[in-house]
Amino acid sequence: MYKTLISSILFIGLTAIISGTVFSQNSVKTINNQNTEWKLYNEINDIQIFVQNCNCHDNANGIHQEYILLKILNTSLQNKKISWSEKLYYNGNCVNCDEKNSELFFETELLPNQEKHGNCIDNYETFRIFSKFLNYKDKPYLTKYELINIVVK
Repeated sequence: MYKTLISSILFIGLTAIISGTVFSQNSVKTINNQNTEWKLYNEINDIQIFVQNCNCHDNANGIHQEYILLKILNTSLQNKKISWSEKLYYNGNCVNCDEKNSELFFETELLPNQEKHGNCIDNYETFRIFSKFLNYKDKPYLTKYELINIVVK
């Protein structure tokens, strides 16, 4: 059941990404932050991880979504590599707790004092977690998320 739920969510997300890319290369995506402040989620070995809720609107394609954006900051004077996995709960059910899913494993490298963060414009999922569709009430929605197995080298 959980595999089907996460497959459906990923399919819907990929469909939205593909339709946005194929049908509207020039569509404008706007941002409406519910909370414009980044909140510190975790700090490990000179790496700070922040989160922020963000509403993303692609009016040309009728796509309105909420994301949890991630911002990762290297506060050291050395290059750092960080990796993590995500546990995602939609409608109260963990959709990937029993699986090792490579789609939910992420890593990135940061130069000294470099910051990387998610946004509405880039379809690069490393720094954002899909929360819900804003214009569909009966679709799955994110009720909890965890960044786990965080490793900094």
